Amino acid sequence: MAETESLLTADALVSAVNGTCIRNGCKNLFFDDVQTDSRNVRKNTLFVPLCGTVRNGHEFIPQSLEKGASAVLVNRSEYESATSYYDSLAAEHDSVLFVCVENTLHALQTAAARYVSEFPELVRISVTGSCGKTTVKEMLVSVFSRRFRVVCNKGNFNSETGLPLSVFSIRRGDEIGIFEMGMNRENEIGEISAVLKSQFGIITNIGTAHIGMLGSRENIAREKRKSFDYIPENGAAFVPAGCDFSDYLCENVKGKVVRYGPEIPEEESGVRFVRSDGLYGTEFLIDGVTVRLPLSGDYNYTNALGCVACARTLGLTAQEIKEGIESMPVPPGRMEVRRTRLFNGRTVTIVKDCYNANPDSMEKAVGLCGANSLSGKKFFILADMKELGELSAEAHRAVGAMLSEFDGAYVCLAGPEMKAAADSVDNPAVTVHYFPDGSDADFHAVAEEILSEASDGDLILLKGSHSMALENIIPLLCRNFGEAD
Repeated sequence: MAETESLLTADALVSAVNGTCIRNGCKNLFFDDVQTDSRNVRKNTLFVPLCGTVRNGHEFIPQSLEKGASAVLVNRSEYESATSYYDSLAAEHDSVLFVCVENTLHALQTAAARYVSEFPELVRISVTGSCGKTTVKEMLVSVFSRRFRVVCNKGNFNSETGLPLSVFSIRRGDEIGIFEMGMNRENEIGEISAVLKSQFGIITNIGTAHIGMLGSRENIAREKRKSFDYIPENGAAFVPAGCDFSDYLCENVKGKVVRYGPEIPEEESGVRFVRSDGLYGTEFLIDGVTVRLPLSGDYNYTNALGCVACARTLGLTAQEIKEGIESMPVPPGRMEVRRTRLFNGRTVTIVKDCYNANPDSMEKAVGLCGANSLSGKKFFILADMKELGELSAEAHRAVGAMLSEFDGAYVCLAGPEMKAAADSVDNPAVTVHYFPDGSDADFHAVAEEILSEASDGDLILLKGSHSMALENIIPLLCRNFGEAD
């Protein structure tokens, strides 16, 4: 797309959102950015105010205009409740296009879908699942970038708003679009699938993330499967063979179905497992080419197999896949493994996995670290898993039961939900400290405990939901995370 070309024309935008112009509209509309947060608005931005549970984004329309917004969407109910206000605002800013719509969120999504349709040559790949979405997305980006110009969503901009905002980053010349899809409610995947209409889709797994909102893994599987809704006959869906919902996920897919995982034989997958190096990754072969996956855990090996299956289906060579996997950056806060010198002078291995936590990822991280062959003590610093609803107590008790398996472990549990885990540790050989609030004071106390007990060669796992901010313990433990690597 040329720098002087608007992302959408006025007519295309108004038609896409089924809107009506306040005043006569602006036929020479130009916008090259879309924002829902007025703080991020700059000149030539389409501002889409959303109505949240705390603030109404329409309050910030004047600020967006001051910053140079060239178009604004307005909920019809807002306009009808303050018609003279919006009419005068439109008259004062007569070079700005004001468009009245039924719902600004849905309008954002339909405008984004229209924008995606402007790029029929772009190969679109979606990634969703309960765990591993961002890891697989970043792996795919690294692999496909060996040959193609790739566009993707940044960070975890994968929601009902994040995905539509992300696709507006597509530009002329982009060849592959790789977009992660997340969900926090029923049919969110369905809505954003209608925006992207991916031709290829990967589901990483069906776990228990957000089970408090959707009620069951069956409901989660039904929602995740919606990411395959638009896959055409010449596209493909990639499904984990080892998932108990694998058959269900394959139902009604119009395109090719490719199952991936260590269960798939080499003659079908092209992959042969060589060995696991625990926290330091996995070695395997693709069509005889040796690949070193830098991410720890069997689950990340399975994630890599999904990436391999997708890349081979789209024609990449084993060497290209190898280079992409081996050079991919480790997503921040997701099983970052670093040898680090603590303030007490001891050198330990810290596993920082603070980006998110649910029962599946907690079990995998604790199990991996508990089974690790490092000779020192093991410290498990765990914080609440959020969004589990009525299943929370049971899930946290399961964590306590798992921790009971590791004789000599040193456990610090933070947050009100972790009380159930603390009460469930049933092994006198496991030292347990419980900190009820997960506050700064608690984190200082946790750090003091670790620094008083840690020795050379010990292993420290930090794992909890993002809102618990366990990463704030790191600067209390060491000056530079990973300085001993």
